[in-house]
Amino acid sequence: MGSIAPPRAPPAAATPALSDSRLSQLGRIELAEALGGLADRLEEALPEAEAGAAIDAALATCRALYSVGRSAEAIDLARAALSQARRGTGSARIYRALAACGILCADSFDAVGAIEFHAQALKLADQEALPVELSKAWNNIGLALGLAGSPTMSVRAYARAIEALDGIEGPLYPRFGAYSNRANKLFQLGAHEEGLVVALRAVDELTPEFAAQERHAVILLHRTLVQLLVATGRVAEAGERVEQLVALASQAQDPRAFVAASTARAAYELAVGREDVALTRLERALEKAREYPACLDDTLVCLIRAEELSGSPERALARLHELSQHVYQSAIEGARRNSALSSLASGPLDAPSRQVRARLVSRLGRPQAPTAWENLRRMAVSAALRADPSGWHGVRVGALTQSLALACGEQPLRALEIGLAAELHDIGLLSVPEEVIGQRGERGDGDYLRHTNAGAELLREDRHSRLLLAGEISAYHHAWWNGSGHPSNVGGRFIPSAARMCAVADVYDELVSGFRGEQGMAMGKAMQALRKMAGSRLDPELVDRFDGVVQDASRNRGIDPERESMEEFQELVLALQEDRGYL
Repeated sequence: MGSIAPPRAPPAAATPALSDSRLSQLGRIELAEALGGLADRLEEALPEAEAGAAIDAALATCRALYSVGRSAEAIDLARAALSQARRGTGSARIYRALAACGILCADSFDAVGAIEFHAQALKLADQEALPVELSKAWNNIGLALGLAGSPTMSVRAYARAIEALDGIEGPLYPRFGAYSNRANKLFQLGAHEEGLVVALRAVDELTPEFAAQERHAVILLHRTLVQLLVATGRVAEAGERVEQLVALASQAQDPRAFVAASTARAAYELAVGREDVALTRLERALEKAREYPACLDDTLVCLIRAEELSGSPERALARLHELSQHVYQSAIEGARRNSALSSLASGPLDAPSRQVRARLVSRLGRPQAPTAWENLRRMAVSAALRADPSGWHGVRVGALTQSLALACGEQPLRALEIGLAAELHDIGLLSVPEEVIGQRGERGDGDYLRHTNAGAELLREDRHSRLLLAGEISAYHHAWWNGSGHPSNVGGRFIPSAARMCAVADVYDELVSGFRGEQGMAMGKAMQALRKMAGSRLDPELVDRFDGVVQDASRNRGIDPERESMEEFQELVLALQEDRGYL
């Protein structure tokens, strides 16, 4: 519930902020140029009044980018605003710029960078003896830790935010925010009774002025209250809160509000026995949450509970696995190394997640293929024939993806499930006319990419965990690491890990074997091309690991990767396709 405070109106001569509506009209190149213009202005030696107006405009633009899920594009501008603020416009703007930098980093999943900015604010507030700024900094640190996947440390940070305001009478927005955020993380940790007490304290702290200042904060509080009321058996009260929440969210017309309202409604629907409606609603919310990373963890937590309650421990475990992908050890270790936060890291982290995993694993039966699996595989081969004369593109991609998953440390059984699911990644090509598959250019590629949505829809309704993976791989295997692929605004580690693995294998197979009428190339040359896509289209860490997989397999089989030989590539794939003990 951190926020980038709205600026005072700049004078007419100042560089204007970019509004939400203006941002929606700009393409990526135009937006980059506009942001560059704002940043260049901040690099100049400006009189204090002009500097303040330029900082305010920059932070307003950062806020607008944050609201539409484009935080990564705003970080450089926020840094420029911070640099200008430190030249002498007063500490108030320094605090705002530090908060903006930290919030944008956290929303881009750079938890360590976020914590570094907020720790600077923490140190400055301590030096200046400003308890309200101290509380804001702890609150923002809690947000960063939560997004890094550590609700336990997050809860402790929110406690510090509340303690910083001890002895100050009257409602305070940072205290309201800390209570509300702490209640949400206590819900995630399973401390429902304590969470409800804390959430009701947030309600007591809420004023009409706070509600007007941050409507989204009120929406999040209502969402948390619904979840806690359901979890503590107070379902009738939860229903009343749901009605209020839906009304608030409809007024906001904001994607984050949509996700918050959807997860709360689904929690209530599960409680009153409407499981199918709840699961469908959560699936839709998850699609939107991938574009707005701050919403993702909460949505996955709700889905894990929903899948378990609906009797699908395999799917719940798959969701828990994705959630665990957001607990990056480097981020948590980075927090521990920060002296200001060292006391937060004592004790075991997030035992409830381990308990959920153990409970779900204990409910798993002997793994079985989905009932329609062979039919779906045949459909996938038929779909591949439209772009690959052999029809075996999906099978090759599945084998390559499985090997990459193993190289990334996945357990053999899960790696095989990911590989099998990846075989269906292009099943949606059945819905694409053949003349479109052969087209190139912006329009042709745009029509071609619709196969991702078609495949996801085809696989959406099945309750089997392998087809859950297959549906997500189909939907996101053309998402780019830098967020410019399809669907747009889904990038980085917010692309499901199985889809990121499949994307690497998919591109490599297309380069080697030829696809959509293109000429194939030698494996070594294809790997060079693949490496050029690392960091833009593809996850750079996965490209490194995949390179190692191909090199090891080629060396073991005596294959020369520099020779253009489809037969040797097939031999490589067969080597990677060996039985790995699947039951």
